[in-house]
Amino acid sequence: MRENMTIYLTMIRAAVLTRLEYRADFVMGIIGVFILNAGTLATSWVLLSRFQNLHGWTFWEIVFLYNMWLLGHGIRAVFFRHINMLEQFIVEGTFDQILTRPANPLVQFLGREVHYLGVGDVLLSVFMLVLAYHNLGLNWPWWMFGWLIVIALSSAVVEMAITLLLVSTSFLTTRSRALVNSASLFSWGVVQQYPVDMFGKLLRNIVTILLPFAFMNYYPSLVFLGKQDVVPWGFLTWYAPVVALILLFLAISMWNYGIKRYQSSGS
Repeated sequence: MRENMTIYLTMIRAAVLTRLEYRADFVMGIIGVFILNAGTLATSWVLLSRFQNLHGWTFWEIVFLYNMWLLGHGIRAVFFRHINMLEQFIVEGTFDQILTRPANPLVQFLGREVHYLGVGDVLLSVFMLVLAYHNLGLNWPWWMFGWLIVIALSSAVVEMAITLLLVSTSFLTTRSRALVNSASLFSWGVVQQYPVDMFGKLLRNIVTILLPFAFMNYYPSLVFLGKQDVVPWGFLTWYAPVVALILLFLAISMWNYGIKRYQSSGS
């Protein structure tokens, strides 16, 4: 474990130094992220300016919900955005290079790159969460701020683990992009900026049990916004770290299962 961590941190350091060589690209990328997310929030503002609330959620509560998702997504994007490309690595034969090195393939793969665009997501989400906190008149006890950090990390692990679990099927089928894209539809189209309780039972079960993206923002937000007693499944608000650990275990197990059965594409 200690050796793997040392290798991972060394690779991350090298990846960061490489990215810093292109500072103009870094700055422009972050500006682009701000513009993209501002557009998403503007859409919510237009919608709620006409209807006042969305299934009992006000504009600033929706802002809080969206940026809870964005915070975890941003952290995941900084360190693990490239795992979506496992299919491409396998098809092109790039993954075979990892297998020839005397180090854990998963550690090498996870530490391969860092992505500066996620930094923009993190910065914007923190800023917007502060705005939402003040506009909602929230007054958390001190420990709630520590819990927010735990949830942010858990959220990142939830998204990373679900993605790793799905892309690991590439070892068996060579292709996994359709699975990942389908899962992303539930994350971006359902959980990202809408309260899950406004959807039907089928969609709620999918994003709670099958693809539990709702633990990235919806269930944790019920605690932060004092809404845990409003919905019958409010007890799930505290389980995001547990769900993250379970998903991580399943993802690593799927990776190990797949890599044992992996056959080079010969590219």
